[in-house]
Amino acid sequence: MRKKLARNLWIITLILIAFGLLALISASSVQGQEKYNDPLYFVKKQITRGLLLGLILAFLASKIDLYFLKKISSFLLIFNIILLLLCFIPQFSYTNETMARRWLRIGGFSFQPSELLKITYPLFLASILSSASLRQRRKILGKPFIYFLLSLSIIGLIIIKQPATGTLIVLGLSSLAMYLSASMSWLQFLLTSGLGALTLFYYIMKTPYRKERIFSFLSPEKDPLGTGYHIIQSLTGIGLGGLLGVGFGNSIQKFNYLPESHTDAIFSIIAEEFGFIGSLALLILFIVFVWIGIKISQKSHDKFLKYLALGLTCNIGFEAFVNIAAMCQLLPMTGIPLPFISYGGSAMIINLISVGFLTNIALKD
Repeated sequence: MRKKLARNLWIITLILIAFGLLALISASSVQGQEKYNDPLYFVKKQITRGLLLGLILAFLASKIDLYFLKKISSFLLIFNIILLLLCFIPQFSYTNETMARRWLRIGGFSFQPSELLKITYPLFLASILSSASLRQRRKILGKPFIYFLLSLSIIGLIIIKQPATGTLIVLGLSSLAMYLSASMSWLQFLLTSGLGALTLFYYIMKTPYRKERIFSFLSPEKDPLGTGYHIIQSLTGIGLGGLLGVGFGNSIQKFNYLPESHTDAIFSIIAEEFGFIGSLALLILFIVFVWIGIKISQKSHDKFLKYLALGLTCNIGFEAFVNIAAMCQLLPMTGIPLPFISYGGSAMIINLISVGFLTNIALKD
């Protein structure tokens, strides 16, 4: 059963990656041709700087001693937080056209430290939860809950300044799922949810562009050429696809109508070219992936491995859900990629490492 779960996990992962590369060939072709005179520019980079390195690291993650990582999980999280802070130092940071400070550049290599939190934070939280008794985990003033709130608050304050709100939402949801699986009390749940909602509301109301994003989500037609443009073009692409799609490579939206067509908004291109049937197939693949990850968590006899498997699975599952929901105007735009599908080396590498860890857990006796 364990070998079967590991094998099926990789089958689904490789199908998702293949689907993603196929979609990326079309979605990035216009941008690649215009900017780099190569329609396959982004596909090549995705393979060489994301997929190949990610597969190597996934293999290593499937063989590493996870109990050793448990011992050093606090140091790994602190190191990750230091990397996040380095993003605010000009000598190390790389800012894009939106002036977001999410990227760290060291030498000729650049990556997003916030992506690494999808590994280090589940490791840290799983270590904390598994080391405490049920009574300690359920106490409001117990060490596990205090550490959980404190660590998530510190991370949240840094990430929201970058800003990377979408990443914080996914991390918050997955860590809450981990704590719920460890028998979180209703009082703890209400306190965590309330504090999280109030903090998010405060930063939304405080920051003009976040308020505009909420208003454009509710009524994009009020500013169709401004704040509502992205969601209108996304829905247009999805609508054009109909049942069977316009055909591979025939997207109209990729011709600079839909912003971020090869990154955050690639689902709309998939819906346009492959239609409802193709979109549904992609959704089913993600559901099966999450189901396998949850089964791996349930089959584990060790609490640390159980919580870790759930956290890693939920990170990928929630990220896929939030991305697709935003493209369908079910949630506000968050700016997070679609796992294994969107262009982005950092995300691909971290997601593949997560699969490597899940494989490692699945094969544990």
